[in-house]
Amino acid sequence: MFFFTDLPGTFAAAYTALAKSSEKVLTTETAPSFARDLAGVVVLAALSLAAGLILNRWGLSRPLALTYQSPGQRLAAQLTQLVSRPLLPMGEVATVGLDEFRAALKNHAALVLDARPAVFYRQGHVPSALNLARDDFAADYRRLKPTLDAAAQKPIIVYCSGGACRDSRLVAAALITLGYSRTTVFTGGWHDWSAAGLPVERSGVRSGGD
Repeated sequence: MFFFTDLPGTFAAAYTALAKSSEKVLTTETAPSFARDLAGVVVLAALSLAAGLILNRWGLSRPLALTYQSPGQRLAAQLTQLVSRPLLPMGEVATVGLDEFRAALKNHAALVLDARPAVFYRQGHVPSALNLARDDFAADYRRLKPTLDAAAQKPIIVYCSGGACRDSRLVAAALITLGYSRTTVFTGGWHDWSAAGLPVERSGVRSGGD
């Protein structure tokens, strides 16, 4: 049985054998013209397939895409990969506590992003926070990019559920890689904010304390 983990020499040997076979088929004078042409097409197709497998398996740093992707689809794939495996270690992202977070909100000194899934954002979020969900980062980032660029001079603070939630750190690390270097994480997240009885915004309706 043949496995793709066999050495490249296996493909090379198969390639050579097919090439010799094609020479015999194409030069046999007694073979009917149609059969000879058909055999030649089959052999050439096999050679092309073998060459493609060799290039994709051993000759290229990245396999060739089998389907066409538009520029938008390629960007979405790159953004999804970036937030899943950020180039910046999450431990290097700066953090802020509840008091600093409240002060930034009160003074309108920062752009606040909620990294939780949209369903949780709609149920309640920090007033004025925008939803840049980790699980839909590509679409949300493209939607919010004009806002992010317009607020380029402001710090960005990202939060998620708090505690062991990693979404805010993943989103923050991705944003820093994309050039938004003044991005930090509110580590207390939604848990600390809501536990303190602070204002909550649901579908545009604000409730809670000051």
